[in-house]
Amino acid sequence: MYYEFYIDVFFVVNLFMDFLVLCLTNRVLQGTARPCRSFLGALAGAFGISLFFWFSKEINTVSILIFSAGISYVMVRLGCGFRRGKELLSGLCACYGMSFLLGGILHVLPPGTGKGILIFFTITFTAYWILNTGIRLFKYLKGKAVPRCQVILETGGQKVELKGLLDTGNCLRDMDTGKPVCVMEKNRFSGMLEKKQQEALEKFCRMEDAGEEEIRGMNPRYLPYTALGCERGILPVITADRLELFVEGRKISVPQPAIGLSSTPLSPYKNFEMIISPKILES
Repeated sequence: MYYEFYIDVFFVVNLFMDFLVLCLTNRVLQGTARPCRSFLGALAGAFGISLFFWFSKEINTVSILIFSAGISYVMVRLGCGFRRGKELLSGLCACYGMSFLLGGILHVLPPGTGKGILIFFTITFTAYWILNTGIRLFKYLKGKAVPRCQVILETGGQKVELKGLLDTGNCLRDMDTGKPVCVMEKNRFSGMLEKKQQEALEKFCRMEDAGEEEIRGMNPRYLPYTALGCERGILPVITADRLELFVEGRKISVPQPAIGLSSTPLSPYKNFEMIISPKILES
């Protein structure tokens, strides 16, 4: 049987499909890779598979499986930025899963539906949009169901365990460092300090002259903010030594976190003791 093989069309189609698959993989695994990086991985994948079919004298199932595994590794490493063994394995599994789902949506369409390159691109992008929306909806509902996490805050050689709440409404960012700001009760933080530091911090929070010598290492500053019921507020912010989060079985360590100090209780029933910005998971 005779087939005509157009290498340019084959390359463009694979580039488009690989790019969408890598974007979905990043979405599933909460990767921080930008679309340009996903495009670089897709470019490597499309170029590699095109060379394979162009120069291969004999193509069989074994050679295709071996080559696809290798090129998938390159795509995930370049396109998603995963480098460690566990991350790479998760990336490969997610990549194959997204390929299966995206291809499955296209497979159920009636024969001849995708004739024409523009129609094919439109249908494929629509399938990508459906999957992307489904993933985002699933993550949103999952986040609503389990928004809490365990937190360990360390400063001045002292550690304290807290119950944290992942709050998408917390969009505070430190103007000095650009880091997301987590908020905890001032009294809870003061319990980690020595008496002189407590007194200096209390004066600082009241916007009085604290001398700053006792708390200079915490880099105290003020952050203007707006919230429900408070159009213009001032939040005292300090820098702790380290913040450790335990989210969905993962341990995330954040050095020099920005901590806002609230003078009022965050939860009347002590359901949580710190409001965590989800952006801190990407920092």
